Amino acid sequence: MKNYLLVGLGNPGIKYERNRHNIGFCLIDYFTSQINSEDYIDKFNSKYTLVRLNDNKIHIIKPQTYMNRSGVSVRNCKDFFKIAPNNIIVVYDDMDLALGSLKIKSSGGSAGHNGIKSLIDEIGSNNFVRIRIGIGKPLNKENVNNYVLSNFKKDEFEALSRIKNRIEEIIKDIIFEGIIFAMNKFNSKIQ
Repeated sequence: MKNYLLVGLGNPGIKYERNRHNIGFCLIDYFTSQINSEDYIDKFNSKYTLVRLNDNKIHIIKPQTYMNRSGVSVRNCKDFFKIAPNNIIVVYDDMDLALGSLKIKSSGGSAGHNGIKSLIDEIGSNNFVRIRIGIGKPLNKENVNNYVLSNFKKDEFEALSRIKNRIEEIIKDIIFEGIIFAMNKFNSKIQ
């Protein structure tokens, strides 16, 4: 039996619910609804639930420490369950990818994403799986913070439906088939 940690990045509260920065929370919620997981509880400075898939335990968290301190929740959960960094899967927004595109990576730097930077700093490793969700860039060179904290427009949110409809398959493929299989299957394919 393996322990996995599935993390959706975002900011807590209704104010941020439909923000671009909260696509990680949104997709994790959709995944948990698809697999009929139990309700979230407050644990590890996060919303936490546990799912069993075959012989694997999938610990699922949505950090409630705000994006810039997401790593605190991840470290707390990782350490408690003794989860290896390469068994951590993080779903988050990425401005360097076109809206509605997806890229899976097995490791890397933060690329300026404060949530990922916090994770790397707190767990002491960059060797975790990333599911990067494209949110596009601001058109008018507006402040990046204003852009990521703005709500998706209806048509933009609909552009993400292709990923939303396959998030269960994506996560299960990473766990059961491996990262290389998932990268070959999904990278640049969901457009």
